[in-house]
This record gives sequence, structure tokens and C-alpha cells, in this order.
Amino acid sequence: MNSNPSTPRGRGRGRGKPTQKGPAGPVGASTAPPPQNTTPVNSAQSQQKQKSPSRNANPGRGRGRAQHQKQETAVQPQQAASPATEPQGQVTVKYDANGNIINPWTSSRKQALDLLHRKDYGKEGKPIDLYTNFYEINHNSSMKIHQYEISIEVPEKLLKSNKSLAVDIFNRMVSDYRDVYFADIHPVFDGSRIMYTNKQIPNLDKMIQLPVKYQSNLTRLEAINIQIKPTAAKIEFSEIESVYRKETHDLPYNLFSCADIILGFMPKMSYVSYGRNYFPRGQNVSDLGNGIQLWSGSVMAVKPGQWKLLVNIDEKHTAFYKEQNLKDFLYSVFPNKQSYRRDEIKKINDHLKGLQVQVTHNGHPRKHRVVALKEEPANKHQMTDNKTGVKMSIADYFRTNKDITLQFPQLPCVQVEPKNRDIFLPVELCTIVEGQRCIRSLSERQIADIIKTSAKRPDVKKRNIDNSAKKLINSSYELAKCYGLELSDRPMKVKGRVLQAPRLDYGNGASVVANGGQWRGKRMKTTQSLNNWGIISMATKDRFDPRKFKNDLAREGQNMGINFRDPVVVKFINDRNFLREAEQIMMQHRDLQYMFVILPPNTNNDIYSMVKEMEITHGVITQCVRLDTYQRKFKPQTLGNILLKTNTKLGGINWELSYNMSPLATEMGKYVFGEPVMIVGADVTHWAKDEGSKPSIAGVVCTLDRACSKYASRIRLQHHRRNRTSDEIIRDFKAIMKELLIEFRNTSRRKPGKILYYRDGVSQGQFIQTLTEEIAGIQAACKELEEGYQPKITYINAQKRHHTRLYCAEARDGDRSGNVPAGTVVDREITNPIHFDFYLNSHAGIQGTNRPCHYTVLYDDSDMSPDMIQLLTFYLCHTYARCSRSVSYPAPTYYAHLVCARARTMLSAMRLNWFDTKKPPNLSQIEYKLSQHKNLKNITYFV
Repeated sequence: MNSNPSTPRGRGRGRGKPTQKGPAGPVGASTAPPPQNTTPVNSAQSQQKQKSPSRNANPGRGRGRAQHQKQETAVQPQQAASPATEPQGQVTVKYDANGNIINPWTSSRKQALDLLHRKDYGKEGKPIDLYTNFYEINHNSSMKIHQYEISIEVPEKLLKSNKSLAVDIFNRMVSDYRDVYFADIHPVFDGSRIMYTNKQIPNLDKMIQLPVKYQSNLTRLEAINIQIKPTAAKIEFSEIESVYRKETHDLPYNLFSCADIILGFMPKMSYVSYGRNYFPRGQNVSDLGNGIQLWSGSVMAVKPGQWKLLVNIDEKHTAFYKEQNLKDFLYSVFPNKQSYRRDEIKKINDHLKGLQVQVTHNGHPRKHRVVALKEEPANKHQMTDNKTGVKMSIADYFRTNKDITLQFPQLPCVQVEPKNRDIFLPVELCTIVEGQRCIRSLSERQIADIIKTSAKRPDVKKRNIDNSAKKLINSSYELAKCYGLELSDRPMKVKGRVLQAPRLDYGNGASVVANGGQWRGKRMKTTQSLNNWGIISMATKDRFDPRKFKNDLAREGQNMGINFRDPVVVKFINDRNFLREAEQIMMQHRDLQYMFVILPPNTNNDIYSMVKEMEITHGVITQCVRLDTYQRKFKPQTLGNILLKTNTKLGGINWELSYNMSPLATEMGKYVFGEPVMIVGADVTHWAKDEGSKPSIAGVVCTLDRACSKYASRIRLQHHRRNRTSDEIIRDFKAIMKELLIEFRNTSRRKPGKILYYRDGVSQGQFIQTLTEEIAGIQAACKELEEGYQPKITYINAQKRHHTRLYCAEARDGDRSGNVPAGTVVDREITNPIHFDFYLNSHAGIQGTNRPCHYTVLYDDSDMSPDMIQLLTFYLCHTYARCSRSVSYPAPTYYAHLVCARARTMLSAMRLNWFDTKKPPNLSQIEYKLSQHKNLKNITYFV
């Protein structure tokens, strides 16, 4: 066993048999001599060992984007997306030439659905001039771009761990063979397997192998072979022209991916980059503590606009590890500590595992990837010197063999790859390599710092983006011209519309118009009295006065219509005894209706989880109130928001939408709500990569009343994601929908005639698969509920994770925060040329720059007009019960997110071992523990 830490020979990193990253050359294929004598490999032979480059021949955009790419490659044609299996009881949806749905309930066999095409544009609302963070691209319609597949004969593991290595080798190849192959040609490379050129490479119609002289401490090779093979794929800008002329509905996603690579190739040379994100070195950096920094950069992506290609550029803020000595990183996590407990070692290794460090003690820099920080310090960790066979400590080895006396021998060592060679290095000799992202979970304080740093007023945000855009566009401008692309560095100006705010009906015949996305509340529409309720305080008696709290609640409740009797129980409990004493209270007061729980400042999630565990165990609704929120920030609005949640949890209605503000609103009220309608919201949440195999959480909610105030909810746990294409699919969706349909029927005594489904969290690459599975699930649930039952369905996807920003062209048009006004909608110019999508900013700005929600109508057999769908979506943003403000996307979708968040909190509190791959926790048992108490059924307990 080799324990030599000082001379890591790198046999597993850069020597030995190279790993083929692409198609290997056939047996007997000649390796190219110097450039002038390069000969192509026989094509017939080469086909024997070709590997399909389907992953890279058509690079995807976003999660699963490659699913709808339809371009062919030389190796394997891209197939249209289709489900791997065909569940029974699901139906086919067909479209006519205009994109209208034909007979959606008549077949028994499921097919992949096409996305709904745009029928028309919205016209309702007051016009407003807006700037965006899109920049126009003029393209040469006759331009043809050529695609080649590249394989670099360097171990794949080495290329993955050194992102810039492949690009460096590629640039050396282009330089060495400029006169032979690349004269007047400007190739670009995706950093993996695909090269694009603006002209066809002469004399290269078969696979060739080129030796490149490239010496590096990473590779330890004097020459590297690169194989280049042309593919049949041709990227032609005439394809997007066919879309704009309405000759086809197939968007050329491979063209957009190619344009991304062209525009990003030059910035990658000078920026720290990953994906489509670019960060200038050493600029706009702030400290987050614990050895982590916040870098501010840009994200850049090419998208199809209504009439031309656009590039979208936005600010990007990402956590990176600070470039520093590894011992300083340890001190930043645990200041002034010389030794570490096992749990502290685990916390450090959560960050260090896989991190790249550099050492220079051998006279030249060499990079290693960390396996783990070990427990033993350098002066106690024993090893055997391979040369002398003498057993000694790591510290003694460096003093004897390297003439290096460690300054901190009491600190532990790190083990580095390859793991099977037992290479250990003192931390003081290691430096964390610059530009490594922190993909681990951040602390609440760090997240708060990121939010604070990234929240900028719209004028500041726009100025920063424009400045960054100019730098990125200028660096790409000349190369882009070679590919027929001409970039503008001026932000695009578009026309928007501001929709009329709804009228909200309160109690006693009062009403208010929600102008500007916020309003002053009145007496609530319907209320519930608090008869059997109590107060549990984890704050001490000298800090919290329950009598004053009760009087404050009663006074504000009287204004809002809630009657408070005296609490039946008031108890001060230490958090360590909470569950035991709470159990006693529940046993003594079995008819307890509601419990306020006062939490001390700086309360962690464990205490909150204990409160909610009590709620689902005993069926007593709880409302947590932080003491500092109640005392330091006390004002009527604070108590008012608490009572809004209380009334909703008790089954009351805070306010109700009125549909009399405009002829369209009246028509919408009659058409949508003229018959029973069930509005469904759904979301799936995932854990960070360092959380082991924790399951994804699916949350689905549905309305039970016309006021969109009462909800039923369901939670499902799904096995840890193993491939990205199935992340967002709710696998038990048919059963969930059947349960919710039964709840709706039992509550309203009627089945819904319409189902409006707002789905959160699905990226564009997963639209077809998610749509196909979930529409089929809804339809199958309806058929199981009652034969012949066929409600109309509208499926709308809501995306908040995008990079579109809107700014008022005239400052006077903005709200008090400088943001675009609530109700601003854009469905032209920057939207998809085929699909039915729109951007809607539905909320008033509070902090920073608003991000509008991007909606895509994937399915609609209700035949609603664009104006009606946009106005309905805007109205639903005013039904969020927690505050008298509109929110950024419809309340049903927001509630689904809250259901997932509640389950996430409870799951964390269970402290299960999610890293045990042999015997992972049983999801069915956990779901049972998370299931609602019978008293909480059909209660909006999660607000």
C-alpha cells in the first residue's frame, strides 16, 4: 500500500491507458503524422466502433431540452420524445391544423402530446412601454454551420475535473493545424465533444486523428491524440426562418444550442464559467463567511423571439469557495481549533469532498481532488516510506525527505485521489483552486446575505445588466460575425399591457379595488369564532405577557370579525420538554380547537418541526408567532396578517373575488365560475446534492369552494432522483387526482365541470413528458371516478426560474419601488414564436427588482381566449390568504409550494439516515407519518 504523500505520481490521473471520450479509432487506423501528411481514417472501418454522440450531437438547453430536438446527426437520428411505457387507461389528444384539440376523450392509448400553439394575442389592458434584458440578433438566413464530433484521448475523469483542459487542448490543436485545416475558419468548441465551424473543413470528409503537442503537469503526456469526425448535421438559419414564416412548428433547438456555444466561446477564455454563466475573475466578490464567497456575474442564453433571435442576459450570483490555504479554510469554519471531533470532521468533509486543491512542494504546481479530511493530525498519522521501508509520521516524512518542517503539524491531513493509493497531504501545503462553485447547502445567514446582495432597485439592476451585456457582446462580436450573427448591445424595447386590478368583496357588503397589488383590508367575508383555544409559550414569563397578547388579538379580531373567548389553556414550556408537555395538554383538552405557539427569537427549524408534529399527531391547528416579530415589529398589520392565517385555517373566507370590474371580467366570471370549477396547484421540490437520497416531495392542492379559499391537499414522496428527465413527474398523479376529485364532490355535492391546473417547477425541456403523463393522469382519474365523466381541462405551467426582467421605459409608469406595476403582461416580441406563453408581473415590488412569472399554456380544451387566461391568472394571484397583497404567481401554485415546504421541514426533523444505500428509509411509512389528522382534512392548515 502506497502512503507516500509527497510524490503523487498521478498514475490514475494522467498516465496509463487513456479513456476514450468519443468514438475510438478502428483497429489499424493510422495516426496522423505532421500536418502536411495527415491522412483520413477509412470510413467503413470507423463505423465498426462508433459510439452514438446523441448526448452532444444535439446539445440540450436546460433540463431535458434534448427531448424535443428533432434534428438528425451523422451517427444517430434524434427521435421525437415518447414515453418509455404506456400506462393503461390514458388517452390520446389530437390537434387539427390550427392547433385546436379534437376529441380528447375518445381513445384508450396514450401518445406524446404536442404543446398547444398560440391562437391569438391578448388585447386587454392599458398600454405601457417597457425595456427588457433581451438583445437582438440579426442573422444571415443563408448561413450554414458545420458540426464535427471530437474525441480527446485524455482520461475522461481528468477532463471532468479540469473544465478548461479540453478547451486548452482544442485551442492548441487549432493553432498547430491552422494552415492545413483551419485557414480562414473559426472553429468553436463546447468543451466536451462537439465542434462547430463557419465553413466546411477542406479535405476532411472522414474521421482523422491528429497528434497535438501539449505538455501539462495534469496530463503528463508529451502528445495527445484528437479524433475529428464530420457529422451529417447541418445547422442552417433558414430553419428559424421557416418557423417565422409559419411553414413549420418545429423549433430548431440545436440551432439555439449552437448559437449559445458561439457566443460563449470567447468569454470562456477570460471568465470563470460553467454552463451559460460567466464570472469575471476577482471582480464583484463579497464574503459569505466559512471560506465561501459570493461572485456576481452574468448568465447569457440565446432564445427565439417572435420575429428574430434574441440573447437574454441577466445578473447571476453564485457561491464559490475562496482561493486560500486549506488550513485557513478550516479556521474559517471552526476558528482557532487545532483538533476536530468526528461530527466536525463530517461537517468539513461535506464541503471538501471533491474539492480541487493545488500543491507546489514538488517544485511545480499540481492539482488534486480531495477524498476526505482525516481525523489524525500530521504528527500522528503513520505511513511507510516506500524508499526506506521505515514507518514514520506524515510530518516526519516531509521533514526528512522534502526538507519541509510543518508549521501546523497538529492539524489533520487530507486524502486525495486516486483513493486506492492512500495519498495524504498536510493541509498547510494545499491551496483551494480558484473558481470552484459551492454546491452544498448554505446556512440561513449566508442565504440572507445573498438575497441582500442580489436585491437591487430596477434602475441599478438594469444598469448593471447593460454594462455586463456590453462586455460579453463585445467579446463575442467579431467571432459571431463569422457565423452570420450580428449582435446589438442595446436592450430591447417592447409593448406591454397593465391589466385592471380586481375588486375584492369583504364582509358587510364592503369591497375594495386591489390597485397596485396591495390594499387595506376590511371586515372579513366570513369568520369563525375562537372558542376553545390556547397559548403555549416557549418564551419565559418575564419576556412574554399572554394576557396582553390575548387582548391585542381580541381588539384586532373585533375589527376583522373574529370573536375571541378567553383561552382555555395558557402554558409556559421549555423547548426540551415541548412534546411531552404538549401531549399532556392535548389529553386534558380533547376539544381544543386552535393553539398559538410563541417562539423565542432565533428559533431553529427543530422547534418549529416539533410544533407541526404535534399538529398532525393530535389534529390541533397551530399558529407559530415569533416573539421578536410580535414585540419589536408590533403594529396592527402584523396582528392582522396573523389573523388572516388564523381565519383561513379555521375555514373562514377572508375576501372573495368580484367579477364586475370590466366586461371581460364579467364574461370570465360567468364562463369559468358559472359551473363548479376545481383549480389545482402542484409542485415538486428536491433536496441539495449533499442531502443523500432524500426523496423528492410532490405537493398537490385543489380548491373546494368558489371563493378559492378552502383547499384540500395531498403529499407524495418520490424516490431520490436518478436521472434528470424524470425529476418533475408526479408519479402517483392519477391516484392523487382521484382523491381530490372525491373530496371536491363530497364538499360541493357536484363534480367539477372544469379543471384548471397550474403547475410549478417544470422546465421547458420537460414540458412534453410532464404534460403527457399528467393530462393522462387527470383524464384517467375522471374516467375511474365515473364512466363518461369528461370535464374540460386547462393546463398552465408557471415558471419563476428564468432570467427575463422588465423595466418601465418611463419612470412615472412604475410603482413606488420603481418596478413595473402589478398586472403588467407581455405576450409579444420576447415570447415563443409557436407556443402559447406570456409574462405576467402580478405583484407590487417590495425589495429589489421583480421577476415576472413566465406562463405557458400547454393544454386547453376549455377554449378560453388569451385575454381570459391572462386575467384569470392575475385574479388568482389576489387570493393568497396570508396578506392583503397580490403574490407573484397564482395562490394554488403557491399553496402547493407551502405543502412541500411543510413536508420538507417535517422530513428534516425525523433525522433519518438517507446515506444508507443498502437499507434506505421506508417511504410508505414516512408518508403515513406525514399524513394529515382527520381533523385537518380539507383544512388549509399550511398557510
